[in-house]
Parts: sequence; C-alpha cells; structure tokens
Amino acid sequence: MKKIVLTITLALIAAFTFAQNNNPVGMRMEVTEITQDNNEYSIFTYKDDDGTFGYYLSLGRVYRILEIIVNDRNSSTLDHISETCLYLGTTADEAYDALEHLLDLLDQEPGTAVDIPCRLTNGSPTLTDSSTATCIVVKRFFQRKRLCFLFTSGRHTAQVDLTRSALKSLRWNLKMAQKLN
Repeated sequence: MKKIVLTITLALIAAFTFAQNNNPVGMRMEVTEITQDNNEYSIFTYKDDDGTFGYYLSLGRVYRILEIIVNDRNSSTLDHISETCLYLGTTADEAYDALEHLLDLLDQEPGTAVDIPCRLTNGSPTLTDSSTATCIVVKRFFQRKRLCFLFTSGRHTAQVDLTRSALKSLRWNLKMAQKLN
C-alpha cells in the first residue's frame, strides 16, 4: 500500500513540475481570475508561436452598451470586442510591478492618460495583433477613482473600467500564485 501511495505521489509531483515549466504554444494558462461589476478580469501566461512568453491582464469581454452618433462622419460606439489583454511582462515579478504601476496611476489626478501595450482576441483563446490601450484616470459620479481603458477594434472604440479593489485583488492573487509555485 505504501508503494502505491508513494508511486502516485511521485507521479503527481512530476506532472505538476512538468506542467509549470512547459507552457503550450498558443494556449492561455490562467494564473488568477476575479469577477467584479459583471466583468471578469484575469491574469494569464501565453506563449506565441515564435516562443515569446508573457504575462497578460485580461480586461474581460466588452459588449455593445451605447452608440453615440454626432453626425454622419463621426460616431463613438461601445461595442462588442471579444477581449483585450494588457501586456504585463515576461516574468511574474514584472507582472507584479506592472500591477503596482497601475495602482500608482490611481494616485494621479483625473484625466492623466498613459498608453499601454495590449493584444486583442478574435473570439478564440489565441491572442492576435499587438495594439495599444489608452489608460485614463477617471472619477465617476459618486464613485472613487478608477482606470478607464479605451481601445479600438476595427472602426469601434470600447472602454472598460478597472477599480482599485480589483487591481489589489489581482495583485494579491498573483503574489499567492507565485508563492505556491
């Protein structure tokens, strides 16, 4: 009986060690995920076909909420975009520092804007072309400051808000995941 338990234990240890060191190409490996304000935020790792590895913060999925037509030429739309993922770095420490930087942005005055590299998805779990999301510190009516991310997909512009509490939860969960690995 001891041999069976020992064999199973060693097999599980080997499987977990192998899984942690080999990230499959083109597949997301979730590190942590939270849900807040009917949106899911997650931190995951991703390896491209060329072997490039990175940590990403998924800002969730955006759906059509509002369309404003100013005239025939100009319109602004909060439209369906499958997912936008902010690039956090190549290591867990860089990802943690990037989350710290986002938290530091919340100490800035409303209206402060920063461009952050991101990648979009096309409805599949794979990441597509690189892009840029504009992060603006905003203060909503009767709410605390939050980060508003604006990004473009095709002709449409979408936005997602990220609160201080969501950032702190993601940062803490990332730290716990680092300690477990």
